Amino acid sequence: MFLAPKIYQIDIGNVSFVLHAPAPPRKHHWAIIGSTESLGSWNVLLSKPLVREEKAGSHLFAKTDEENIGTIEYKFILQHDDNYSDVTWEKGANRSFFNDGSGKPITLECSLTPENIDFPLWRGAGIVIPVFSLKSNGSQGVGDFGDLKMLVDWASHVGMSAIQVLPINDTTATKTWRDSYPYNNISVFALHPIYLDLREWTSANDISNEGPLDYDKVLQYKMSFLQDLYRKNGARTLKTKVFQSFEQENHHWLRPYAIFCHLRDRFHTANFRQWDTFSQYDAKLLDRYLTETPNALKSVRFYEFVQFLLHRQMSAVHEAANAKGIILKGDIPIGISRDSVPAWVDGGLFNFDGQAGAPPDAFAKEGQNWGFPTYNWEVMAKDGYRWWQLRLQHLCKYFDAYRLDHVLGFFRIWEIPRSEVYGILGHFRPALPLSSEEIRHYGFSLDVRPLSTPSFSYDVLRSELTAEEIDTYFTYDGERYHFKDKYTSQRDIIKEVSDEKLRERLLHLSTEVLFIDDPDDSGKYHPRIGAQTTRLFEEISEENRNSFNRLHDDFFYRRHDDFWAAEAMKKLPALLDAVNDSEGSLLPCAEDLGMVPGCVKSVLEKLEVLTLEIESMPKIYGHRFADVLNNPYRSVATISTHDMPPFRLWWKQDGERTEAYWHEVLHGMGNAPEEATASACEQVVSRHLNSPSMLCLLSFQDWTAISPTLRSPNPEDEQINVPSNPYQNWNYRMHITIEQMALDSAFSEKVRGLIERSGR
Repeated sequence: MFLAPKIYQIDIGNVSFVLHAPAPPRKHHWAIIGSTESLGSWNVLLSKPLVREEKAGSHLFAKTDEENIGTIEYKFILQHDDNYSDVTWEKGANRSFFNDGSGKPITLECSLTPENIDFPLWRGAGIVIPVFSLKSNGSQGVGDFGDLKMLVDWASHVGMSAIQVLPINDTTATKTWRDSYPYNNISVFALHPIYLDLREWTSANDISNEGPLDYDKVLQYKMSFLQDLYRKNGARTLKTKVFQSFEQENHHWLRPYAIFCHLRDRFHTANFRQWDTFSQYDAKLLDRYLTETPNALKSVRFYEFVQFLLHRQMSAVHEAANAKGIILKGDIPIGISRDSVPAWVDGGLFNFDGQAGAPPDAFAKEGQNWGFPTYNWEVMAKDGYRWWQLRLQHLCKYFDAYRLDHVLGFFRIWEIPRSEVYGILGHFRPALPLSSEEIRHYGFSLDVRPLSTPSFSYDVLRSELTAEEIDTYFTYDGERYHFKDKYTSQRDIIKEVSDEKLRERLLHLSTEVLFIDDPDDSGKYHPRIGAQTTRLFEEISEENRNSFNRLHDDFFYRRHDDFWAAEAMKKLPALLDAVNDSEGSLLPCAEDLGMVPGCVKSVLEKLEVLTLEIESMPKIYGHRFADVLNNPYRSVATISTHDMPPFRLWWKQDGERTEAYWHEVLHGMGNAPEEATASACEQVVSRHLNSPSMLCLLSFQDWTAISPTLRSPNPEDEQINVPSNPYQNWNYRMHITIEQMALDSAFSEKVRGLIERSGR
């Protein structure tokens, strides 16, 4: 796979050669060679290097004119910067054009694809960090786009070629720390105002830059500053051609977003269902409202003004990164907030009766409930998934690659009924639920219907509750105990039970089922995932337990492979083509972790989407650790993600696992050290850099772990998100500044050396 094509150009006399090609490997350049003297007369030592065409319009002008008249032949070559004889030639017949000698300008648009040239397998290294986690001497309590630009400079200096960030879209719903969750966006287009670099207008810094992010305080500070800035500069800015061009180009999302923000402020809630006459999006009604209400229009224009400033700053970061050969990798969240612009404007594209999440895993034993509505793919398909296409095309403005969050959601999504809280009570959508007859074919002889609602023996309840509590919350039918009508769902329990410990016991008891009713097809069932851990499972016969195990494993690991592959192939090609055919193109990188169906690997390979490879999460059954040296080329290698403990914390969490890693992977002698030493961390980083993966993207925490002087004194503070915590405050920030990191020459040289020795 080629990386996103860039444009290279050389002007020789009246002829302009414009080449669309991927960025060349480090210490290489594109050049042109041909049959005339001005094209080197086929002598590679006299070839003409091409230069990258930037938006500013830098070109290389040769002093010689193309005087030859007639057919002129040429080829493109990949040439080593230090040895012009080291050349990879373009395949096939020579390219040619006819020069009539008139001197009229000739522009030749050319492109290189994998079929044209044996392009060396490019491999790059980079750093991963959320924008909010960045910190410089001038930061105003949170990382911003100015800090990101500084990180670009450091990354280029040490030989990196990529920077990955978490989503940067606006999440402002409550204006509190609960909005710190970057995957719960209120717009899939708008950028978050908290990332605006105020240093463009002021050198004052009235907010603390130490410690974790104080989201509430920082957001309030920045929005107050922007209100003042709008009063001073807003009217003038709105009249400029550059703003009007931005407004016109983004009209399909900008005005609905700005109105949403105004109404959120007016009604003091982002829940548009509480907005009286505006609860249903009506463009004509809203236009009339703005015409008749000048203050409302002023508020709307303020939010458009802020988006323009954000766009301008982030575009500048992107241009600076590209100029230095740095790929910016963004992040496409799988979900949207229930209280968001797309939910308000395009509600028919979503299912609000369900909640997206994930099945139980090592990070969350009860599963995950993200709260997002799920997608109505049938409706989305009617216009060729236009909503998704616009979303990805917009991303091209700021990024060169993207992480497709929870790519499994394009095969199937884990959906939890709106009435429930724990992810463990979810099911896959779409799916092929089982009929009672199919369940019997597995040898399961019990009636399924009563096994899809919690029921208990008295002894089981008595082991958890007092007799008084049993009388309060349960009813007895002569054989089994059942929840009273008032407590039949988890949301009912949360609403009615105030005692936290009792509530947790009741919530766990409510998961005691073997089957989940299909919400669309009455009489069809999904086996409850992991139901083998329930007391109900222990109560049935061994024969039925064995039968349930067979149907459970077949249902989750084999039954849906072809079905889910077909579902993904309906959606993903339409999305990927939208950015491969547009002016800019994006390198797609999947987050394919979790309960991965067998069909995912082949689909991603077919579509040339990079996979995510993590040593501690092997994809081969029965392996404790993956062998990073056997990673596929089309992959991203990393040590940890934002949902995982960085390596030093991971090392401390499970002594037995650490001992196994120390001996089996690092081949250490004796007992593993209590702390992951800088040298051990360097060994791990080196292993990942030497993997075959196209990209090796490591977190800031794992990069600085190799430095005895720069590593954090408190690795316990370095995990960004704990997936099992539904109330996570995403407030992690660098413990040092970018300037401190850049000034540590020993660290920078170590990073540069590791990257160079790995061939990246």
